[in-house]
Amino acid sequence: MLSEIRGKITPLLEPLARAFARAGFTPNSLTLLGLTAGSAAALLFAEGEPRLAGLTLLVCGLFDVVDGAVARLTGGETAFGGLLDSVVDRYVDFAIFAGVIYGGLASWTWSIAALTGGFIVSYTRARAEAAGSGKLDVGIAERGERLLILALGGLFKLTDYAVALVATLAHVTAVHRLIIARRRLAR
Repeated sequence: MLSEIRGKITPLLEPLARAFARAGFTPNSLTLLGLTAGSAAALLFAEGEPRLAGLTLLVCGLFDVVDGAVARLTGGETAFGGLLDSVVDRYVDFAIFAGVIYGGLASWTWSIAALTGGFIVSYTRARAEAAGSGKLDVGIAERGERLLILALGGLFKLTDYAVALVATLAHVTAVHRLIIARRRLAR
């Protein structure tokens, strides 16, 4: 869903991307800053600080968007940069749910279901695109939506509900992607 409004958001991010680029930040360094922010959010969840974790998760999400904007702006898009971004995203996703579980902010069953769902959403896209489905950025809970739900859940101290919602929507998104991929690959 958020990917559908990316075209409208991109011009708003351009001044920020320019500022980061002028300051000497590369897309990969911004990806690693996102990893740092995501790890900090995970630690804050683990320490039972969901509000601070939610705020930090928003910063993580900002870096996740700005790294791509800087890459496009500077012509620095690389295959390795895309791979690094995807790998960092998976590490951050794992750390976040580990932190939530350790902090006792949501049940481990919902947390594992949410983590698994997020991984399957990502894997389904990667595998379908590799098989020739074309760009498969569809679904109601892509990574941006899932991070936003978790961040808001943390900010409002509703982490347990946010995790359950993420788990449900991630699996719905995975199934949706499978259906779309099947249609596209059958042609």
